[in-house]
Amino acid sequence: MFNIGDTIEFEDYLAGERKTGNIIEVSSDMDSYENMMLKDGVPYYASKKMTAKRNKERKKKGKSPLEDFVYVPVKEKNMDSVFLEVKTPREKTEYILFKDVICRN
Repeated sequence: MFNIGDTIEFEDYLAGERKTGNIIEVSSDMDSYENMMLKDGVPYYASKKMTAKRNKERKKKGKSPLEDFVYVPVKEKNMDSVFLEVKTPREKTEYILFKDVICRN
């Protein structure tokens, strides 16, 4: 399990070696995954649909709207679009596919 700020080991296929680095950010090339977070090794995205649904339910109950988005896990079919921004010990920024993470150090 890993989160933003954790050190991970990943496969660098271009260099043909394993590297380590700190996770800076999680992103996706899908437009609908604008706002993302990483929790215990699972990437989540801010769901506008679920946030609207939850706010509608809250409005019916006379409660104020949510101040933050509702985050849901990225669907398995979209995991290939998820990548991590990683800072290596040499202060180089790498962008790696989520599936290239080998382990948490």
